Amino acid sequence: MNAPGMIWTVFFLLLVSSAFGKDTERVPFFQGHVFENSAPGSRVNGLSVPLHRFGSQGWCGSGSSSGSGALAAVEAPRFKLLGDGSERFRVVAHHKRGHLLLKTWVALDREERAEYSLVLGLLGCGGHGAGLQEGDSPVRFARVAALQVEVLDTNDHEPTFVGADVRLSVDDATALRTVVHTVTARDRDSGSNADIKYFAVPKNGSFYVVPKTGDVLLVDSILGLTSPVKFKVFARDHGWPPRTSRGITIEMTPRRWPACPPSHCPPATTHSPGQGAPRRASRSVLESDDPVLINVSEDAGIGSVVMNLNPVRFQSPTFELVDSDTESSLVSVSRDTGDIVISRKLDRETNPLVEITVKVQDKRDEKRRRIDEQAVLLHGKANGTPRN
Repeated sequence: MNAPGMIWTVFFLLLVSSAFGKDTERVPFFQGHVFENSAPGSRVNGLSVPLHRFGSQGWCGSGSSSGSGALAAVEAPRFKLLGDGSERFRVVAHHKRGHLLLKTWVALDREERAEYSLVLGLLGCGGHGAGLQEGDSPVRFARVAALQVEVLDTNDHEPTFVGADVRLSVDDATALRTVVHTVTARDRDSGSNADIKYFAVPKNGSFYVVPKTGDVLLVDSILGLTSPVKFKVFARDHGWPPRTSRGITIEMTPRRWPACPPSHCPPATTHSPGQGAPRRASRSVLESDDPVLINVSEDAGIGSVVMNLNPVRFQSPTFELVDSDTESSLVSVSRDTGDIVISRKLDRETNPLVEITVKVQDKRDEKRRRIDEQAVLLHGKANGTPRN
């Protein structure tokens, strides 16, 4: 055989001997689980080590060194747990079944540690393994099993918000379904115990909190509102029992959008420090002849309220679309409330801009006009009535 062939043969034999050597060092593997916060002394479920898997060689005492009868003739075997965290468990022998069980020594916390990898060692007087001294007696230690304990989660933490209370200013002409803010909560639990949904209290018609994402959407027009919209948002997990976070306060203050195109808006007037701040104009959208520009998302659903035309100078107003085909119009206006509502699907590519004109009348003037017309009509009939 040539030199290269001999080298490859020796290399192959070394690999085989190494592989067989590792196999001879393998020990049985057992695994189990225990719920976090279980009382000390709780059993690790699913983990049971049969004694017959270990030989009786090396046990102290007299008697046979093999066979199941050796257990009664020799001193009871002694086992030791090794590994990081082994002090949190203890080995318990179930003599009737000939099994070893593992129990907790302290309450465990999954958030602190979720898994333990331990070694079960057998202590004896003449067994194989690394030498270990206990007191004055020479003791032998043999690694006989590998143990793995998983700490299962319980719903012991409530969600907590990242950040404090929120105060924002929102343009009153912001497009519907716009995300104006996002809240985020964290849960130290895992699995479904950390699956969070969000909700607002009290519910309001202007803003909606998406349960899965925490996005705060503008769902109704805030044009014309004179006071902030204030509500609380909570986070609740899906554990059992479910846990709810402390609320975070959100305050949305409407900010007036310019009631005219930016290129046509008059310049802002200045004032001297002694005069104080200029008086804010009324929020009525009908005080100016300039058009009001409103941004609306094309995803806004049919029936969504784009804006509200109140307040107006009339105490009892009525609203009506002018020069608009009711059947084909993309929006409609409520006669009594002044709500402008989407009536057809919006498409930016087809109609990027919709122009409408709304006529506002006073109900009292309209009623008075009808009464006057009826009085004239009755008077005319009275003049035309023949006498007997």
